[in-house]
Parts: sequence; structure tokens; C-alpha cells
Amino acid sequence: MQEISSQVSADAVNQNHISAELLNMLPFPLLLIDHENRFVWLNPAAESFFKSSTAYLAGHAVTELIPSDSPFFALLDRVRQADRSVVEREIGLISPKLGVRKGTIQMVPVPIRSKIDNYAQVLVSIQEQSMAEQLSTQNQFKGAALSMAKMTALLAHEIKNPLAGIKGAAQLLELDLPAEYRELIGMIVDETDRISSLLSRIETMSADTPLKITDVNIHEVLDHCIRITKASFGRHLQIVRRYDPSLPNVRADRELLVQCFLNLFKNAAEATNDGDELVLGTSYSMTRYISSLPDGKRVHLPLQIEIEDTGIGIPEELSEHVFEPFISTKSRGSGLGLAMVASVIADHGGAITHQRRHQRTCFSINLPFLNVTDPDSALQSSSRATEVTSSLGEMS
Repeated sequence: MQEISSQVSADAVNQNHISAELLNMLPFPLLLIDHENRFVWLNPAAESFFKSSTAYLAGHAVTELIPSDSPFFALLDRVRQADRSVVEREIGLISPKLGVRKGTIQMVPVPIRSKIDNYAQVLVSIQEQSMAEQLSTQNQFKGAALSMAKMTALLAHEIKNPLAGIKGAAQLLELDLPAEYRELIGMIVDETDRISSLLSRIETMSADTPLKITDVNIHEVLDHCIRITKASFGRHLQIVRRYDPSLPNVRADRELLVQCFLNLFKNAAEATNDGDELVLGTSYSMTRYISSLPDGKRVHLPLQIEIEDTGIGIPEELSEHVFEPFISTKSRGSGLGLAMVASVIADHGGAITHQRRHQRTCFSINLPFLNVTDPDSALQSSSRATEVTSSLGEMS
């Protein structure tokens, strides 16, 4: 009988060990929170998410990492009051350490096993929005932008003709009118130019022209855009390059990439002050995949370009809508710049994301290496990155 009891105990210990191993193997963050909202345990994915280990966080208040007014804690209260699991989709976790993270959060009350401890703990799982979902959302934005642009394009040429006439007439009037009226004439000319420019941008978005694909050195494109930025709207910026020199060329439309980067650089310039930084980084990402293609195949997006600035950032209420058309934080902005950027990146089979981290605004662009015929060659190229570090951290 004692042998049977020992065997049962050994099986129970082994089962608990297997359960713990399985929880640690889960790819999404999983954490246990006690009745005083303190960390009890985190799996490796949660440690990576919170950038701290279980050994450090155990016993620490969750409010040290997540603000007390976050909807996360309202969800905890609901779980305890209802004594059942609760799921909340598209909930945002925003803090200086985490940045802006968004995903589905599920909370489950853990059954009480001890009469000594009458307070139930809560098991929390966090499933961040996947790259495929982000890409799908951006494609919806692109579709909305294209639909609106195509309707407008039907009228664009007709509108441009009278605009050109108005501008020409105003310029002729300027020659004969007294000096006190020339400021008003200048306003007419400036506004007709602005409307004409806006219509041209809408026409560009509505044109389903094929990409002009060539071999492109991403660092040459970035350096070209830096030269334009330093010579015009970004003279006040301190530009820092953090390139991975081992990255191979990519198959892309060079002119469209230039247009994308200039849009992002100009936004950064307008949100920064004298002496602020614009940090440009390139790297090989092992983990960026999308699986939203009709055949279900996963596509690797290894080429990662990060554009960070130390400016004022995008208001929190607009952070989830930055790639939607006609959304702008500028009083005279058209709201088409980032919609165009997302459209071009999607046309290249890539994805773009935005987040606020360490008091910096960061846009991350991921593109496939379409020109790589040998799947292992890109990985081999990436492994050489640790051997070549001479250009990392180079100041412009």
C-alpha cells in the first residue's frame, strides 16, 4: 500500500512538472497575479514581454509596470467579482517601459486549493495583435484610401483646370494692384498650390500603376533621403545611422521607397525641435512573419528598418489610426502621408507598425528579401553582421 502511495505521489509530482514545462513552452505571455495585484509567476514569453525575470518581479506590484488607471485592472476586478474567465479583445497596455502594446487579454480565476489561503489568484494570458492582423488592417486602410481617392480622381482634372486659371489671374492682378493687396494675392496663390498638390497626391494613390522593381540597396536609399532631409526640412535634426552592413539588396521600387522614407522623415522633422535626434536602424529579423496569404503560406519579412525620433510623438487617441487616410495631427495636414506609406509597403508585401517606446516615436518597416533565391543565403548574410560593426552607431 505504501508503494502504491509513493507511486501516486511520484506521478503527481511528474504531472505537475510536465504542466509547468508546457506552460513555459507557450509562445504567448502567461502570468499569475495574487489577490493584492502582485506578480507570482511568469512564463518565459511573459518575462520577455515585461523585460524582467520572474525572480525579480515576484512579489512586486503590477502597477510598477502597468499604470493603475489601465483597463487591465478593471478586467481583474470583473474576473474576481464574476468568479469566471473574461476575455477582452483589442485592449491596449500603455506604459513608459512597455510602450504601446495591443492584443487580446484573457483572465481566469485559479481554483482555491488551500483552506489557509482563501484568496484566489488570477491567471492572465496576453496575445498580442499578430503581424498578419496588422497587415490585414493596413490593407483595409489602403482599400479605404484607394476608394476615396478613385472617386476624387474623377473630378481632379476638372478641378485643376479652374485652379490653374484662378492662380494665373491672381498673378496677373498682383502686377497692377497696390502693395497692401499683394499679401491677399499671395494667399490665393498659396492656397491654389496647396489644393492642387493635394489633388495630385490623391491621383497618385488612385493610380494602379505596376511597381518598377529593381535591385535596391536599402542603405543607399536611406542615405539619399538623409541628404535631402539635411538640405531642406531637417536641418535642425541630429541624424544617427545604425546600419547592419551585411544586409543584401532587396527587390523594390526605389522611387516609391524614397517617397515613403521622405514622408516619415518629414513627419519626424515637423514633430521635433533643434537638436532632437532622428535614429535610423536596419537589421535582420528572425521573427517577423505574416500568414495572411490566400494559400495560407507564411512569409518571412526579415529586412527591418526602424525610424525613431525624440519628438513630441503622436497623440494617444490617434495612435491606433495613424495609417488611416485623412487622419492628421497637423492643422494644415492632408492626412494622406502615412496612408500612402502603408499602401506602398503593403504593395511590396511588407508591413509597417508604429509604437511609442522610451519616449521615442518609432516606425518599424519589415520587407521580404524577394531577390534571395537561396533561402539560407539571407541567414548566412545575417550571421556576418556580428563580424562587421564598423558602421554601427555612425553619426551623420
